[in-house]
Amino acid sequence: MPLRTRYARALRMVVLVAAAAATTVRADDTPAASAAWRPVVTGQLKNGVRYAILPRTGKEPGIGLLLRNAGGFIAERRPGERGLAHLIEHIVFASPVRAAPDDLHHFPRIGLPLTFPAPTAGSTSWRESNYFLSTRTTRPVDLDTLLGLFREAVGDLTFRADAVDGERASVMREMADKKSGNAIFADYIAAVAPGSPNDVIDAQNSDDVPTASIATLRALYHRLYQPRATMIVVVGNVDVGQTRALIERRFGDWTATGPTAVPAPPPMIHADRIAPVSVSSQAGGRRTALVTVTMPTPAVPRTRQRQAEVTLMDLLAVRAVGDRLAAAQSASPPGKVGAFIENGDPGFRQIMLWDNFTGDQWRPALSGVRSLTCRLVTVGFSAPEWAAARTNVIRDLDQRSANMADMANVELAKDLSHAVADGRDLIPPDELLRHARAWLPTVSVKDGNRWWRRQWRAGPVHVRVEGPELAAVPDAVGVVRAVADQAADDAGCGGTTRG
Repeated sequence: MPLRTRYARALRMVVLVAAAAATTVRADDTPAASAAWRPVVTGQLKNGVRYAILPRTGKEPGIGLLLRNAGGFIAERRPGERGLAHLIEHIVFASPVRAAPDDLHHFPRIGLPLTFPAPTAGSTSWRESNYFLSTRTTRPVDLDTLLGLFREAVGDLTFRADAVDGERASVMREMADKKSGNAIFADYIAAVAPGSPNDVIDAQNSDDVPTASIATLRALYHRLYQPRATMIVVVGNVDVGQTRALIERRFGDWTATGPTAVPAPPPMIHADRIAPVSVSSQAGGRRTALVTVTMPTPAVPRTRQRQAEVTLMDLLAVRAVGDRLAAAQSASPPGKVGAFIENGDPGFRQIMLWDNFTGDQWRPALSGVRSLTCRLVTVGFSAPEWAAARTNVIRDLDQRSANMADMANVELAKDLSHAVADGRDLIPPDELLRHARAWLPTVSVKDGNRWWRRQWRAGPVHVRVEGPELAAVPDAVGVVRAVADQAADDAGCGGTTRG
């Protein structure tokens, strides 16, 4: 996934916290339901299929549905399987099924009249494949029909040769279009998070897609698409009991076709191999200066309150750093500079500051973000900017709380699926706002500075500059290192990899 897309997703204020149980309604420790969201219901069928239902009143006429299979690129462990999880994702929408062996367009023929068009209805990452739809109505019969399609998708595909070959060509075109961006991203991950899942899979490598046999595809499909690897998520104005019964009706009699694949734990980053400096000079690439710290994903705290506090500290720090960066470049457009924290989804935790410079201005851009990271460690936040950040976080949460009804069902379904898979819950923005109003005033600037220093020293500092201009710079890595070191020395922390 391109880094810019990662930024946009990470900065969305749909917050995932708290442990998610595998049974019944999560009402035991949940505050009173908000006007837009009612308590999430999670459960597990006898065969292992998990489900999560978020009843909510929003502005959409229909329902968001998501099917999650816990098998992505990282599950392609056998020779000849690279990229095939992605190919299967495509085939789901094109293959006939056992009940309709001659219908090459079975899924779209039945599903499209009931759903709204979308730019994409599927995705595959290192850890899962997702299929998501938005219905036009809340009619139970429509929901049931689409759940039926999902059920056929996970167990009844025939992998007819013409369907496979057509989607094989589609995936190859898609990967060709993304080749340059994937190469830049792979180079970045290899430098900043070596050994992590996205480094191991080499940015969605699809070497075997052109030649994989149907037998190989079918074997991977039956190995990955098992009841215990499946999750159904439904978000919208639904009746929980009725929805749960529909899920049971469609998926309750599904039995595994073979031994359930036991996913291996994701690989961990190798901190000792993180490079202090990297560059990218590919033509057509973006222009950005980055300073990051990468560390293992921390364990989820046990209590809902503590998890909310951890989330709020991330939001508070990102806001404080972003405000300082923006103040230093008040004439720059929004988004030119910023900070974000990504926690867990790529297989690691990362704190990043960036400056998307223009022209050949990489030197001042890098100096600015490197100096700021040093000063935050040596001097810290000031009391006024910390107080302003607290105010701004509460204001941001207040705005997002007011817009809860505008959140798309299918986007919430994606967030909820990640939350349940990670052992977390979704905390509604209004609930987080209530907690922020009570808790943030107790977090002093000293608390913030201690937190930042502890976080920033949890892993090696990595400096990266991307820009086509670097192709003309002899020893670009050495030059970038020298600029970063000088900025660090001037700011009082000294050295690219210290502070």
